[in-house]
Amino acid sequence: MYVRLKHTLSELALRALGAPPARRAAVWLRAYCELAAHEGETTPEAGTSARPEAGLDVPLRTVATRARRAGGGTSLPRWLLARGLLERDGPVVRLPEPYRDHFPYLRRHAHRLTAALRWLRRPAPRGVPVHMARAAALFDAGLFFECHEYLEGIWRRAAARDRPFYQGIILVAAAFYHYEKGNAHGVRSKLAGGFARLDGYRPVYRGVLVDRWLRRLTPWRARAASGIAAGPLRPADIPRLPLGYPR
Repeated sequence: MYVRLKHTLSELALRALGAPPARRAAVWLRAYCELAAHEGETTPEAGTSARPEAGLDVPLRTVATRARRAGGGTSLPRWLLARGLLERDGPVVRLPEPYRDHFPYLRRHAHRLTAALRWLRRPAPRGVPVHMARAAALFDAGLFFECHEYLEGIWRRAAARDRPFYQGIILVAAAFYHYEKGNAHGVRSKLAGGFARLDGYRPVYRGVLVDRWLRRLTPWRARAASGIAAGPLRPADIPRLPLGYPR
């Protein structure tokens, strides 16, 4: 069910880049996850940590209030119900049973997606293509799989001279997806491929400060070489994809 959830959330993220209904769905999903996590909190015993119990019933009215305050409107988006991300039972909304074991992933993704959408409301640096601003927002928020999927479409339509550039970013995004999955070999191979393709586009290309980004990524190659690949990243630890043009 993880794979199905991953692809459904990716679909939501890519839709949300340009469609207001999908953006509202993202806000609702985050509101639900925050409330479900809060409802599931317990007082940890000595030597243990509290873990939210996924799949909790949360009053629909409570979710609607939080979503409305965050700009998500007042109605539970049909898309979330149609794709099975949430289900409604009278006055409550809940996470469907097949996804309950993956609640921490869902919650993390919902936070990352709304962060990416918030960043996209800011003006991109002058001269940066819209598609690169979107790709950077996805990567910087930690939506590495979504960044990979989004740029796949760009890469397929790109001119031959641009394809290695997009492939390089796709490979770096894949490397960090593997990092969060704990796959050190995947991190090493994808980062190596990304560096090899991006190296020819220094110092800046298509609004990406390639030279600066590769310097930020260099320590991660050393970590990968040592076999370190350890779970979800904190926002501050993500080597953000820098945009702009040197003055």
